Amino acid sequence: MTETLPLFPVYFVDFVGALLMVVFSLIAFYYAYRLTQLQPKSVLWTYMFWFSMALVALAVSRGVGHAVRFGLLYFNEGHLWKLIAPYSGGLNTISFTSVAVLTFYYSNVRDVIERVREDAQALYEANQRLRKAQEALRELNQNLERMVEERTLELQQSEKKFRGLFEGSMDMIFFCSADQTIEDINPSGVKILGFEKREDVIGKSFRELFADTEQWVTFRAQLCKEGRIKDFEAKLQRPDGTIIYVILTISVLRSEDGTVRGCEGIAKDITNMKQVMESLIQSEKMASVGQLAAGVAHEINTPLGIILGYTQLLEEDCQSNRDAYESLKIVEKQTKICKRIVADLLKFSRHTPDSDTVEVDLNECINEVLAVMEHTLNMDHVYVNKNLEQDLPTVHGNREKLRQVIMNLIKNAHHAIEQEGIIGIWTEYNRENQEVRIVIGDTGTGIPPEIQKKIFDPFFTTKGVEKGTGLGLSVSFGIIKDHGGFIEAQSPPEEGRFAEAGMETVMIIHLPVKHEKAND
Repeated sequence: MTETLPLFPVYFVDFVGALLMVVFSLIAFYYAYRLTQLQPKSVLWTYMFWFSMALVALAVSRGVGHAVRFGLLYFNEGHLWKLIAPYSGGLNTISFTSVAVLTFYYSNVRDVIERVREDAQALYEANQRLRKAQEALRELNQNLERMVEERTLELQQSEKKFRGLFEGSMDMIFFCSADQTIEDINPSGVKILGFEKREDVIGKSFRELFADTEQWVTFRAQLCKEGRIKDFEAKLQRPDGTIIYVILTISVLRSEDGTVRGCEGIAKDITNMKQVMESLIQSEKMASVGQLAAGVAHEINTPLGIILGYTQLLEEDCQSNRDAYESLKIVEKQTKICKRIVADLLKFSRHTPDSDTVEVDLNECINEVLAVMEHTLNMDHVYVNKNLEQDLPTVHGNREKLRQVIMNLIKNAHHAIEQEGIIGIWTEYNRENQEVRIVIGDTGTGIPPEIQKKIFDPFFTTKGVEKGTGLGLSVSFGIIKDHGGFIEAQSPPEEGRFAEAGMETVMIIHLPVKHEKAND
């Protein structure tokens, strides 16, 4: 019998190696499991977990198979191993194939991990860029808030300046919509237009303020054509009927697409300035005519005196000749009329008031004049409606000349009425302008517009022959001018209260009040 070497060492090493493979595979499986617990989303650790599980299955199947084999052979049960061997081998093959397949997929897993790493890097870089963008956005937001605060402060300051200019301006500042409706107006505008409060003006059409329809048509046509109007003189009417004159500067407001959304404008009240200018023009005209009248009066007065003297001498010689005497009387009468006209011319040309000036009570002067004229007025059924303000301040002037002015104006009112009418007389104190006003109106036929500016011209009259010389208003104008005032004529009256009283024409005397006493 051939001797052989013992196989125990080989079996022992194979058995121990199989056990060690099982132990090491379990250790690897444990660490892979721990790694998956620490990072559940890691693809690599998940792959290693399944790879370790396949190794454990391979090691267990191979180790258990070897152990069973060695045990059966050791106990001489080899026939049982032959029955088990195919199943053990199949299990080993399956386990080995699983390990091989997982090994082959390592490169794919590595590619996946690389892609994941690249995606993670890209995501990280995108996150970094996003963080930088967020920081920049935060900085921009902070700067934007600061810029908004600065801009808001600038707008508030600008609005405050504009509101101060808007509210404090003495001129009328207004805004209108596209249909000419007033949307906003400053306090001075409300006062200039004669309204009590701002709400009374808001919503009104700008067209309603114009007193002259033709002027409004011209104004609107020019504004639509040019889009801007500068220094347009307009005549406006207040709610009480008074007329004011303003200089308008107005611009059209347009939106970004060019459509008209309204207009804005400024109006300056020039009513007082216009009255002063007219008075100055009239004064210059009167001064020129006065100088001419003075020269003519002196030249005519001497021959008239001679004619009158010789006429009176002839009357004494021709008293027996009735026809000649009557003719001389006519010459004397006409000569005296001429001398009276010359005297009026001399009064008209005299521009300095008499030195005999005192404190004059105008109400008293009016009552004195009416006492003289009352009978004549009553004869023609002309009645006087007096509205004299109590405690009227006195004016410094010549009493007789002021009476003459009042009498002239009442006579003119009487002639305008002729018969059956009313003469209205008002006195009032204007504290704002520090002046006393005497208003004398009548219910006559009124003064046609075309001659209103001529009534103060010397020798201009609408009365019949031998009813007036045309010097009454001229002389009265000069007297009032010498007293520091002026006369204006209104037909019809601009103030509604005079029209309501039935007055067709009013003559308004403006006289300044000089404060010489503490209670004036």
